[in-house]
Amino acid sequence: MATRENYPPYLLQKNGKSAVPLLIASPHSGTFYPERLFKLSDLKLADFQKYEDPAVADLFSFAPAMGIPLLSAVYGRAWVDLNRHPLELDPALFFDEIPPQALADSPRVKAGYGVIPARLSPTVPVYPKPLLWAKEQARLTRIHFPYHAALTDLIKKNIAVFGYSVLIDAHSMPTLPPEHCAKGQMPDIVLGDADGMSCSPALTAAAADILRDLGFFVTVNLPYAGAYTTRYYGHPDRKSHVLQIEIARALYWDAANHQASENFKDLWFKLSLFTERLIRFIKTKK
Repeated sequence: MATRENYPPYLLQKNGKSAVPLLIASPHSGTFYPERLFKLSDLKLADFQKYEDPAVADLFSFAPAMGIPLLSAVYGRAWVDLNRHPLELDPALFFDEIPPQALADSPRVKAGYGVIPARLSPTVPVYPKPLLWAKEQARLTRIHFPYHAALTDLIKKNIAVFGYSVLIDAHSMPTLPPEHCAKGQMPDIVLGDADGMSCSPALTAAAADILRDLGFFVTVNLPYAGAYTTRYYGHPDRKSHVLQIEIARALYWDAANHQASENFKDLWFKLSLFTERLIRFIKTKK
């Protein structure tokens, strides 16, 4: 665990100029937690690690060699959630007043999963007492804002160079109870396009077909249709397409030992094939 407070807000990996109008982001794979978090919270590192999307950026580490920028989180999701609107703030989490335009009625905020998470799960609060917003807002200015400024810049450059942009927002998901799964079966991958609003339906269909051809059980928008990144940046009418991909952790992660499983390399290879084939589709449909 790193201990310095001056870590960069994000990691951007790319090889020169983008070769294709595709980019990949991983907003929940950060693993750095400032020492201050452990002073504010009674939880341990292992508790926060359960809230991560472990090694998702590593699953797409092939991207820069393909000419695809890979943007990933540095800080752990429990410190600041990059897949939330910056105003998804819980007034109950702070002693002092938060901005009056805060989205306190957001379902995610009400559940405790705002941009500064109040809990890791329904039964695991992060903080034993309220925080001071005047101090904690620095998490947004130092991490959230720069990450999204970088993402915005990448999208704008794609549109300027290629005429359009395609963002894959990459995540992982825990094993879900049968009642939360389509037909009671845990999917390998869930694609989310905000119920058809964040990208071309043809792109979603092509991605699903490619993944199924590679042997994955794929669902679309069930149970995850996409959160802030998908909905904020996904505007096909403005030439900005966003597709969220949720990957079952059981496919690649040994949760008991907090490390990649023996299946990691196989999944990495299949995701590289998926990306190559998706690029071919994108180029034919521009």
